[in-house]
Amino acid sequence: MKPTTIFAAVLFGTALGAAMVVACSDDSPNNADAATCDCPAAEPPLAGRITTARTTGNINANGFGSVAAGCPAGATILGGGCYAEGAGSSSIALLHAGFDRTTPTQPAYACGWSSTAATNVTGVAEAVCLMPAP
Repeated sequence: MKPTTIFAAVLFGTALGAAMVVACSDDSPNNADAATCDCPAAEPPLAGRITTARTTGNINANGFGSVAAGCPAGATILGGGCYAEGAGSSSIALLHAGFDRTTPTQPAYACGWSSTAATNVTGVAEAVCLMPAP
């Protein structure tokens, strides 16, 4: 290939590349640069929107107990937990723990225990909830 043909091919490729960059650029007057964008956030900040709901109930002596902590209506449940407190709580076995979505508008975290304790013990269920955006 002749040097002038190679030079012409390189010049044509450079011009085509520059034209493509200009055509695909966001510097046109109709488009704003990302650095100057004042668009609203796609999702409101989470600060203040994550709450905890806590509910207590009896775990009967030598019996069973269950309790559920529900999120406020419209909230999304993120997680939860269960524990027993009080004298004899070492004689408590957790039977089940998990989401209770039987009421879709108010999800809850449900817990169930079995007891071999001589006295009633308090069972605690906690739900971690994400409140809707204001």
